Amino acid sequence: MKKPHSVFTISLLVLLCVLILSQEAEARRKILRGRKTLTRWYMRKPAIPAWAVATIVGVVQIAFGGAIYILLKICILDKPIQPRYQQVVPAGAP
Repeated sequence: MKKPHSVFTISLLVLLCVLILSQEAEARRKILRGRKTLTRWYMRKPAIPAWAVATIVGVVQIAFGGAIYILLKICILDKPIQPRYQQVVPAGAP
């Protein structure tokens, strides 16, 4: 039971790291000069280029879809079919 919890934790940490690195940082600072207030914007380029983010997202989606397919195949398709009826015994049989 520990394995799914650790896999979830690791995937959550990886997702958090990707989100932190891929977002553009935006900062604003007010500069007071006399009676005027100037606002400056500071923009930082993302650490990962957009094409790399799109590639990573595509690969993760394919892997996630494959994992769901395997899980459903094991849980639903590979189970033997069990009859849901009771076998009728003829009245004259011992």
